[in-house]
Amino acid sequence: RSSDLSSLTQDLDLQLSEIKRFADYRGYKIVRMFTDKASGKNLERVGFQEMINAIDKDTMGVKAVVIYKLDRIGRSLPDLIRIVEYLKEKNVQLISITDNIDTTTAQGVLFFQLIGAFGEYERKLINERTEGGRKEAIAKGVKFGRPKKVINVDEIKKELAKGTTKSFLCRKYGIKRST
Repeated sequence: RSSDLSSLTQDLDLQLSEIKRFADYRGYKIVRMFTDKASGKNLERVGFQEMINAIDKDTMGVKAVVIYKLDRIGRSLPDLIRIVEYLKEKNVQLISITDNIDTTTAQGVLFFQLIGAFGEYERKLINERTEGGRKEAIAKGVKFGRPKKVINVDEIKKELAKGTTKSFLCRKYGIKRST
């Protein structure tokens, strides 16, 4: 609908305007503006991928990524943690204007260290739950892995002695050559 498109454009214009104002206030030079009209929950967005590629190639000398709001870059905590860890590896700061998050300050660094700690805690909880579920399933007799194939080895040896090829036998019995 045209009204939806219009409000999206107005919202994007507002965000870009605020980022420009912030950059002017801080004395930052804007190297490039990356935008997406898609949801922040999808990391396959064109603009987001272009930004990551530009940081990866380091062709622009990016020192910081300035965003209007944290949910503009990613929606889930694990995604945000991965993005922040990536930026940290590349020595690129992250500044979210409306959330007052700025990794160029001690408070911003603390915030992201806390996010990292929560992310690590979340991964450990997932691993514990997975391991607990696996142990419970084993106790109930659930078998993991590929089901075992039952083949008659003597019959296969006879076939090989007759000159039947291993490739044919593998196809016939549905087994790999190494078996």
